[in-house]
Amino acid sequence: MWHDLFDQSVRLRREEEPFVLATVVAFKSPQSARPGSKAIIKSDGTIDGWIGGGCVQPIIIREAKKALQTGKPKLISISPESAREDWKGVESYEMTCEGGGSLEIYLEPVIPKPELLIIGCSPLAQILAGLGRLLDFKVSVADPEASQERFPDADLLLTDLASARSRIDSRCYVVVATMGTGDEEGLQAVVGTSPKYLGLVASKEKARSLFQYVRDKGTPAEHLENIKCPAGIELGGETLPEIALSVMAEITRVRRASSEQATEPVRKSKSTGLPILQKTVEVQSSDESRDPVCGMSVAREGARYKTVLGDETFYFCCLRCKETFDREGTGDRGQGTGDRG
Repeated sequence: MWHDLFDQSVRLRREEEPFVLATVVAFKSPQSARPGSKAIIKSDGTIDGWIGGGCVQPIIIREAKKALQTGKPKLISISPESAREDWKGVESYEMTCEGGGSLEIYLEPVIPKPELLIIGCSPLAQILAGLGRLLDFKVSVADPEASQERFPDADLLLTDLASARSRIDSRCYVVVATMGTGDEEGLQAVVGTSPKYLGLVASKEKARSLFQYVRDKGTPAEHLENIKCPAGIELGGETLPEIALSVMAEITRVRRASSEQATEPVRKSKSTGLPILQKTVEVQSSDESRDPVCGMSVAREGARYKTVLGDETFYFCCLRCKETFDREGTGDRGQGTGDRG
């Protein structure tokens, strides 16, 4: 199986599709996964390979998606024993599933380099391309006069601005650095897109006239609000290398900005009375539910065990939890179902 996963990882890297390589590094019986067991998890949550059963997979898939967002590897510990909250790089979950056992799984995100798209062929654009390569970006340059001689550090050269626009997505960083040659065309090529960063290297007076030009062409005012101008953080720079440094510093700050993460308060299982140390990643996935008995995450699609109560559906990780719920009550809802068979 590992050879198949290796071939798949090579293909995904070639196609620049992000994924997480999950590897079991330790276990305690009765878990079936063993050290060295591996799986590939894609951004849509699909999983190929084996790193544990139904109680484990929803946690690992959710944490893998988080790892793809942050780009940082982590160790996931799923165990009935004490959590290692003081360890850096470790996320602890309580194994409340009736199956028992413990697993430790290492998640390693494999993410394509972010793209730095530079519009323009100016000397500043050339410096930006060099800095982008040093900072581990995939550097693309778009300008009718772009050439490998001018941009030896570029990974991709585009002489058609329309094709450059089609490359822009929410993961891309875009800088318009035309600086007097093709300003209007360069700005029109990117205005209205939604990259992670969109900056224009121009003076305020120049930007004002360019913005008026694209407004006259029918660009809505709200599209202009997304453009950072002048691009870069204020460093007091005057030379072209200093200006390029300020632009890349701002892009780096955006790239490395960490999103806030929310955690749920500690809950207790109704059936065991033990604390459930489940954590969420920002917002719990809409395609998951929490087992109201043991607290484990359960994927709704294809769920085998569920109970419909009024207009609400409850999902369970195993038959025992479902039977406990049906027999003893509805957990946090506070409505008794002891009379249910």
